[in-house]
Amino acid sequence: MQKLFIAFLLFFAVFIPSTVFAENEFSTTYDASFNVQNDGSTEVSEKITLKNLTSKYYASNFAITIGSTAVSGVSATDESGPMEVKVETQGNNTQIGLAFNQQVAGMGKTQIFTLKYKSDDFAENIGKVWEVNLPKIPDGGEIENYNLTLSVPVSFGDPTSIFPKPKSESQSFDRLFYKFEKNQLIASGVSVSFGSNQVFDFTLKYQINNDSLFPVISSIALPPDTNYQDTIISKISPEPINVTIDEDGNYLAWYRLNRKSGLNITVAGSAKIYLAPKSKKFFELTNTQRQELTKNDTYWEKDNPAISAALSEIFKEGTPDKTADKANLIYRYVVSRLKYDEGKLNGNLERLGAVTALNNPSSAVCMEFTDLFIALSRAAGIPARELDGFGYSRNSKLRPLSLSKDLLHAWPEYFDEDRGWIMVDPTWENTSGGVDYFNKFDLNHIVFAIKGFSSKELFIGSDTNVSVSNSDFLGKPQLEVLVELPNILWSPLPQNGTIKIINHGNSLQPPSDLSLNTEKINILGPTSIKLGAIPPFGSSSYPLNLRTPDFWRSFEGRVEVTAAGQKFIKKVEVKPLFSFVPLPYILGGIILASGSVYGGILALHIYQKRLRKPKIVQ
Repeated sequence: MQKLFIAFLLFFAVFIPSTVFAENEFSTTYDASFNVQNDGSTEVSEKITLKNLTSKYYASNFAITIGSTAVSGVSATDESGPMEVKVETQGNNTQIGLAFNQQVAGMGKTQIFTLKYKSDDFAENIGKVWEVNLPKIPDGGEIENYNLTLSVPVSFGDPTSIFPKPKSESQSFDRLFYKFEKNQLIASGVSVSFGSNQVFDFTLKYQINNDSLFPVISSIALPPDTNYQDTIISKISPEPINVTIDEDGNYLAWYRLNRKSGLNITVAGSAKIYLAPKSKKFFELTNTQRQELTKNDTYWEKDNPAISAALSEIFKEGTPDKTADKANLIYRYVVSRLKYDEGKLNGNLERLGAVTALNNPSSAVCMEFTDLFIALSRAAGIPARELDGFGYSRNSKLRPLSLSKDLLHAWPEYFDEDRGWIMVDPTWENTSGGVDYFNKFDLNHIVFAIKGFSSKELFIGSDTNVSVSNSDFLGKPQLEVLVELPNILWSPLPQNGTIKIINHGNSLQPPSDLSLNTEKINILGPTSIKLGAIPPFGSSSYPLNLRTPDFWRSFEGRVEVTAAGQKFIKKVEVKPLFSFVPLPYILGGIILASGSVYGGILALHIYQKRLRKPKIVQ
């Protein structure tokens, strides 16, 4: 009888010392329990049944690789007692090797053993939120059955999201139990969230320079609002000229830089992250926007033959009809194709782009995962773009950050016609052992900048400090409306002015209506205006054209502006032009000048007439 060494990578993959045997020589059945404690540590117990499918071999060793770097208290027993255990850390995984006390030979014979260990990587408490993430069953191997039971303390509260939906739920005393089966865990792992939102405080520092010989206007990107994020900007020092919103939805703070000068800027605020979209109503893309968000671009070479070939491989079984299904296949390809290269973080990070990443799959960080997903999605006709920001991570092995000078983490999102923009993170699924970041997202990603219409870099803070907030999220816009008109209007002359709307608050003023009303003064132009969104520290201006109805009365007029439900009044004094104090002198001067001109012309006419008079000769 030959001896067989079996190794399970992320639960199952077969290896032997000298001869490689087919994976179907053995099958396994798992009954796994993940018991999360009040402090977040997880006690794992796996009862494993190894069944021999042939009479040629028997198993003497078994190995399992766990997607965790914080494994302790490892022990194992079989029917003969404690088993020899060997634990070794390999990158962001921990491999546990077991030696059976006795070998069982014969077709249909089984060996039953139990593996126990603890890990701090499966459950995480961030602020008021608990998140539990268990990796999926990897592809390959003859897994006959796999049953998983997750239990958590009742003190975690009711779950706000569970994916996939458990086969059963129950409660016993102070614990909640969720049971899952094999077919649920093949495509994705288990993700459970206890809490619907999370608040982070941030301080960002920027340094911008003007090396040219001429003054320039430069901008920095501030954390924006999205359908999954609200932002408070409580401080910008020094204050910008204005803050505007670009076509991607970024908040851009603008500064004037003198020649050969620089500026240090500090931005402080908070971000509230939501598990579900704030609104199920979303703006559909116009044809122009769709063309821009599926175009070929630097780093997103969607027309490159290598990208086309990869897309053909992805859709070799046929192209799905639904956008989400197409994006899922692309996502799975990127996760399995690229390998995260932690060594790149120690050097000068250079952005490779999609094609280079495809041709060098073992040299990838988050930028390459993101660029490849975007390029493949665009090649498939799916609008896709890049999100740059911060991923809150307590284990940089499982959920790494790039930590480059101006980019902490990058992840993509794609546009679904039924749900709007959907964020995914192929990098973290790749590095966390298969935690699903496609079907369900988390509360740890903070967006600092959005890149869709262009892949070029936006200026993001080079010094970032992010922490979980213990304060309430109190965002409120505060509008000031300035009606820029002279205090005195002279009738019946037309008068041009400006309405300037300034947001002195710390959060976005959403789109609203502006209405104009006047007393005894005519408005030339529309009396109702659609206001666009105004970010904190931002302003917008609109022209105002007025004319008084007559020219002989003096009265006090009012210009009323109603914006976002608030009314602002500008009082003006209307006077006839003839009552203007210097007017008589001006009129006298005009009459005198006119008389002088008339007299001069008359004198010239008489003189010329005399010259033409014929002389009489005697």
